[in-house]
Amino acid sequence: MEFKFFERVEELVPGAGDIDSIRITQQVQLKDPAAGYAPLVDVKGLACWPSAPDYTQIEPAQAALLQAQEVNLESYWSGWPQQYQQAFGRALPATVLKKGVDFDKVVFGISIGSLQALCPQLLAQSPALQLTADKVKTVATQAYQVWLNKNLAQMGWTTQPKGQQPVLSAFTEPYDTWAPMDQLLAHEDWPAGLEPKNVSYFCSAFPVDSYPPVTDTDFPARCAAKAKQGAVHQLEREIGALWSEAGAPGAFPWQWLVDAKESAGPARFDSQYWRANVDPSERYVMSVVGSTQYRLATDQSGFSNLFLTGDWIRTGLNAGCVEAAVMAGMQTSRAMTGYPAVIQGEKDF
Repeated sequence: MEFKFFERVEELVPGAGDIDSIRITQQVQLKDPAAGYAPLVDVKGLACWPSAPDYTQIEPAQAALLQAQEVNLESYWSGWPQQYQQAFGRALPATVLKKGVDFDKVVFGISIGSLQALCPQLLAQSPALQLTADKVKTVATQAYQVWLNKNLAQMGWTTQPKGQQPVLSAFTEPYDTWAPMDQLLAHEDWPAGLEPKNVSYFCSAFPVDSYPPVTDTDFPARCAAKAKQGAVHQLEREIGALWSEAGAPGAFPWQWLVDAKESAGPARFDSQYWRANVDPSERYVMSVVGSTQYRLATDQSGFSNLFLTGDWIRTGLNAGCVEAAVMAGMQTSRAMTGYPAVIQGEKDF
């Protein structure tokens, strides 16, 4: 079954040992359904994913509401179904796909963090899947990126053996990991005179005591605000330990940040990028002690036509990374088609 843009899987319904039906909703209607949706934007000759939908391709009334309410259609806490119902007097269109009519096999390629929210009925019928959801842990993360008009040497970082850029962890919290990603600057499109000399990425885990119900639609915004606060604090009070030319605590030169609006002081950070990855599908899959035994192979879901894939299933690299995800995809392909017969690195020895 081929899913279209803005279609969202809401529920997988088990039958007698297999997946019997799938319920999906259509989140928005397109302005021109016959033309479909073109999701990519061109940046210096590269087709890239934007950070938001192209609202000009969405039915105008719905596009206006999405923008006015700042709805994130990818978020568990979007509140969009309720807002749509209230604004248009009807529920979002839903479709139920039936086994043997619309699909035969299902590939579950969603993060393990989404299992409980998306398919509690499956967990109730598959003890192995429930145990995996309980034992293979995830963690929310946070990140920020800053574009600077100084290069690393001008910032005070001069330790670059053979010109290699640093990758550093165990720095101060809440962002303990730093990596300059200057190799990306050649692919970014900046107005003349505003071209950055450095782009630095910071990231770390994001502590969350508990996740609220889906009705708490302000939760992602509160987390993003906390992520921003931590970033500004680190730049203002602690970054001098990395970038000696940034000065003493409290003296960070905010004019280093590239800002087309030419704001003053910490307001220049508003033109940078930050986020808190708290949604179920965004959380990082961890390798906690003793958890590998609870990772399932692709065909061990407990349902004959449901295949698991992603960096959370059992491969030879039981860690959250793109390599594990690729190996998992190959494992799923082999279970369904017999190919590839050999997956390099699949064994744990």
